[in-house]
Amino acid sequence: MAQESSCAPSTKNLDQEQRQALLMIASGAPMEHCLDALTDAVGRLLPGTRACVLLANEDRSAMSEGYSSHFPPTFANSIRGLPIGEALIGTCGAAIFQGHPVGCPDVEHSTEWSPQWRSLCLSNDIRACYSHPALGAGGKAVGSFFLCLSEAREPNAWERKVAEFGALATSIVVERERAAAQMRKEMLALARLQEVSVQLVGPGEPHLLFRKILAAAADISGTDKGNIQVFDPVKRNLRILVHQGLGERFVDHFSEDGWDPSCGEAASKVEQLVLPDVAKLEHLHGTTGLEVVLEEQIRSIQCTPLVSRDGRLLGMLNNHYPWPGGPSPTALRYIDLLARQAAELLERHQIETVLESERSHKDQFLAMLAHELRNPLAPLQNMLEVQKRAEDDKALCRRARDVMERQVHQLIRLVDDLLDVSRISRGKLELRLESLSLQKVVQDALEVCLPAIEQHGHQLKVTSPDDPIIVLGDAARLTQVFGNVLANACKYTPKGGDIALGIEVTQTEARVLVKDNGSGIPHDEIGKIFDMFTQVDSSLERSQGGLGIGLMLVKKIVEMHGGKVQAHSEGLGQGSEFLITLPIAQPYSVLSRDTLSAPSVKPRSIVVVDDNKDAAQSLQTLLTLEGHETRTAFGGIEALAICEDRPPDVILMDIGMPGMSGYEVCRQIRAREWGQQVTVIALSGWSQDQNRQICERGGFDAHLVKPVQLETLNRLLSNLLD
Repeated sequence: MAQESSCAPSTKNLDQEQRQALLMIASGAPMEHCLDALTDAVGRLLPGTRACVLLANEDRSAMSEGYSSHFPPTFANSIRGLPIGEALIGTCGAAIFQGHPVGCPDVEHSTEWSPQWRSLCLSNDIRACYSHPALGAGGKAVGSFFLCLSEAREPNAWERKVAEFGALATSIVVERERAAAQMRKEMLALARLQEVSVQLVGPGEPHLLFRKILAAAADISGTDKGNIQVFDPVKRNLRILVHQGLGERFVDHFSEDGWDPSCGEAASKVEQLVLPDVAKLEHLHGTTGLEVVLEEQIRSIQCTPLVSRDGRLLGMLNNHYPWPGGPSPTALRYIDLLARQAAELLERHQIETVLESERSHKDQFLAMLAHELRNPLAPLQNMLEVQKRAEDDKALCRRARDVMERQVHQLIRLVDDLLDVSRISRGKLELRLESLSLQKVVQDALEVCLPAIEQHGHQLKVTSPDDPIIVLGDAARLTQVFGNVLANACKYTPKGGDIALGIEVTQTEARVLVKDNGSGIPHDEIGKIFDMFTQVDSSLERSQGGLGIGLMLVKKIVEMHGGKVQAHSEGLGQGSEFLITLPIAQPYSVLSRDTLSAPSVKPRSIVVVDDNKDAAQSLQTLLTLEGHETRTAFGGIEALAICEDRPPDVILMDIGMPGMSGYEVCRQIRAREWGQQVTVIALSGWSQDQNRQICERGGFDAHLVKPVQLETLNRLLSNLLD
């Protein structure tokens, strides 16, 4: 009973000391004050016994700090940095490593511990000791409560209980301090994120903003080294965009591509990667890459991909650390957020670059369009004046007519190209496929370009098999393809130069080669000439004309036919070659040349309806010269009256007329008895397929796009009426 009564005051004192310790911890007192107060409490609970709190570093690899009111600072300094592990440099290290209490009843005569630790204890009159681990989150020790005895013996139960109290209070203090430190880091990280986010919202120089993102990632993860790379989808490599804290050799070595074990691996998998210890990459020992990395004193690396909204790899955000293990999980989360901001910035910058390029192309295109439209308008105006003043000079009038015809064809070609670009960009271009003679299509294209060839005195050589080569294609589109390629050869071949056109056939494909000895194409431009608005030399002083869309149309149309087009040149001044390959539809000797000749048309009674009097009267004159009986009407009501009086065989009807549209006129014609037999053909400046479909549903027999080629009209009339 006496033993129990003597212990009661001690238990009461322990409860009191525990309350005091918890109050001090809860008050937010600094960690060192709390831990020194714990050792003071041990002195009160165990008179004549000394204590010390020893903490481990964050990865529990070594001792860090010591706190005690019983020992001089030199004692803690001597312990700082000692390794924790199987070497068992002391009871505290062993307790932290093993996670349970460890004692030494006789320091002087024990051979279990390192001589360094034993010497330190004996010099401070520590004859026996007992270390109780302070367990933190997850059951891992954050330090040890070190109870020191001045005589060699085992600690009694009371001393063990006091040590347990000290360890528990230590764990509370350390966890509170680490939680507070983590909170401070979180607040700092959030502040940096907010700062960067605010700067990214407004306009700013992209490189400067990328540097700020990189600096924020480095600060948050506790390093000063890193870089941001941009991914080139064509070259399939990573190029350093901005960097900090890295030496010249490192930047030079990895400037155009990343290191395969780190950012290269992360880029290939498009996922965040931490390389915990580069020194352990034994398979890379002796390589230049590892040598460069180690030379920078880099031990670990984190690599986070920059990914676009649609999942494309845009680049990498990398940080490099002088310690193994890399950044903490919390830092990685913030780095991931910064990587998203960097990806948004990079994607926005790329989009703005594309938009700026498109704006520049648009401005250049509009300037070139104005230039190209004025080119044919000037000779048209001049030759009209010539015809007025030289009506009696048939030769001069014929020359004026030839010039005007060439310029009108040029205008038509420009407008057609513009419309086709619009259709292709919207995916609306459709092909009207039929069996065609490739030679006939090429001949049609040659006829369009022949005036320009003759005007420049080009020497044209054409080679082709005698038998027709049959392809499945759209005659108008393929004529446009070969016309554009030949027109290009004419533009870029000097006067008197040579142009060769050769047609070959194999069992599966037809090949058309257009070759010239003109200005040629620089090697770095070959891959760009099929892009929109591209010209080899776009300066107004040296431009040969054109909108820079012809070759783009060639490529798209040929590919829609299942073929391909290739360009080749030895360089500037070395001429150019364009090879167009198309699949053949059937054995090329099946179709005879006679079947492709233009049909003759019987004379018909035709009414031309158009509110544009010049358009109506000029087409009437042309049809009259072809032998047809023609009348004109300049509006819907007039057209109904003329046709009611004497119904024609054919009505050529403009669609866009004021008052009564061509659709309404056609509907009223079909409602009359005589209107059931007449052939009604729509004439329109609208050439989309939807316009053709509307005409078909509205009662028209066919749809033609202005300006109408006489051969096209004759062929249509023959098909509809004969």
